[in-house]
Amino acid sequence: MNKILKIVAASVAAFSVVAFSGCEILEQFFVHRHDMQYVTEKDATCTAEGNVAYYHCTVCGENFSDKEGNNLLETVTVAALGHEMKFIPEKAPTCAEEGNVGYYECSRCGGTFSDSEGKTAITAEDIVLGKTAHAYSPDIWEHDSRIHWNECTECGEHLNGAAHTYDEDNVCTVCGYVLGEDDVILGNKEEITSADLSIHFIAPEVKASGDSTFIKVGDTEVLIDAGPTKGNVATIKKYIDEYCTDGILEYVIVTHADEDHTSGMIGNKSGGTYNGILYTYNIGTVIMFDKSNKSLTTSGGNASTYKQFLDAVDYAQSQGAAVYTGLQCYNNEDGAQRTYYLDEEQTVSMNILYNYYYEHDSSDENNYSVCMLLTQQFEGGGENNYLFTGDLEKEGEEYLVEYNQLPEVELFKAGHHGSKTSSNTILLEVIKPKHIAVCCCAGYNEYDAKEENVFPTQAFIDRAGLYTDSIYVTIMYDEESNGFKQMNGDIVFYFGKSEGEDKGSLKLWCSNNTTKLKDTAWFAANRTWPVSAQAD
Repeated sequence: MNKILKIVAASVAAFSVVAFSGCEILEQFFVHRHDMQYVTEKDATCTAEGNVAYYHCTVCGENFSDKEGNNLLETVTVAALGHEMKFIPEKAPTCAEEGNVGYYECSRCGGTFSDSEGKTAITAEDIVLGKTAHAYSPDIWEHDSRIHWNECTECGEHLNGAAHTYDEDNVCTVCGYVLGEDDVILGNKEEITSADLSIHFIAPEVKASGDSTFIKVGDTEVLIDAGPTKGNVATIKKYIDEYCTDGILEYVIVTHADEDHTSGMIGNKSGGTYNGILYTYNIGTVIMFDKSNKSLTTSGGNASTYKQFLDAVDYAQSQGAAVYTGLQCYNNEDGAQRTYYLDEEQTVSMNILYNYYYEHDSSDENNYSVCMLLTQQFEGGGENNYLFTGDLEKEGEEYLVEYNQLPEVELFKAGHHGSKTSSNTILLEVIKPKHIAVCCCAGYNEYDAKEENVFPTQAFIDRAGLYTDSIYVTIMYDEESNGFKQMNGDIVFYFGKSEGEDKGSLKLWCSNNTTKLKDTAWFAANRTWPVSAQAD
């Protein structure tokens, strides 16, 4: 009997093998449990299939949409998408721009092909047509006060630039430029208010060196620093109010924490109220330094000027000002921007540069300075650039050159009031300034320093004089009264179109005179012009 039962069981099992397969066999005689492996979704590409996400049983080989194996999938494959081609027409190269052959580009994968079906891939080397040669006459020279060059008749690029070489009559032997004929154009105060752009270096009315720079573009005003003393804030405000009629400063930049840059932001206190810039104007945005080594208290336990400045910033913020640091601006973080346009047409931009010391410590407070490049673009091409570096010192300037693509500039505000440790060759040889403004009290030994450190220093002149003799200084020490007097006074560089001009130009107006530093009596008595300078 047992033998018969075994034969019947074997027959049933054999029939089951024929009639069922895989997990079905097991399910007839045992309780089958799937051994599931999850397969992640893979996107299809232009040329390769993808798949949906699914579960695969390693025992029966079936695919399911669920881990329990209730929903069998007929297929998990997602078909290849195929290229989505766009034809890029041929463009002839010029001396200013590379050209290209006609080709197809897939908007999905970015691949480039010679045919619309995407069968033949090509590389950038196959596509790009190199620039053509510049068209210029080697005998026709353009020039400014520093150099001469050939100009391409097609794109206007300057070629073969070189410094002037003068004969005994001060005429360049290459281009015929006469020394001094291309100096800065002198303007007048009446034109400033209607100028496209004006940059004002406000002369203090105290015997001290300090910065306060006012920039105006249309109805947009920018103030960079407010020094040198709290008492001088009245002078700064009087000057600003002549050009800013709505009481709004759209941007205030405070380069670093030294008092000769921050004091006017605080002002003096009377009746519990401060009269500084951050307290009395409607401020749109404050951009300030990231770091400082200064203490919040004095040795006597009182609030330091640094703490008072931070309180002034807090007040401006409570009144609606946005407050950012230089690093936040450079990184476009937290609402800050690296580039701020000062006009609706977006032709004038205020660009916050990267300073290594925004995020690294320095033993010198000056190296924390916020650095800004003002760029003015012209219709039809070309631009003017203006550079402001606060009191950045040599180490900071080295990093500034390393980490930023700096252009040649029309105007440079001398670093650290014309000190011997700022405005170094590593920076000057890159920016090649045509004009320099020095915010200092020339000849005043404010810090009882060695003569070699008195602003503007001989070392500064030795370096800057190799690039330009267009150097101007706000005020100077008056030895007779032990006070101060104007040198150039308020220094204003502005760009505008004067009557009779076909196009605008950069001009200079000063409240006292427009005498270059090297031509002043003070300079003759106290400094010497570098022998190797282009303008002797």
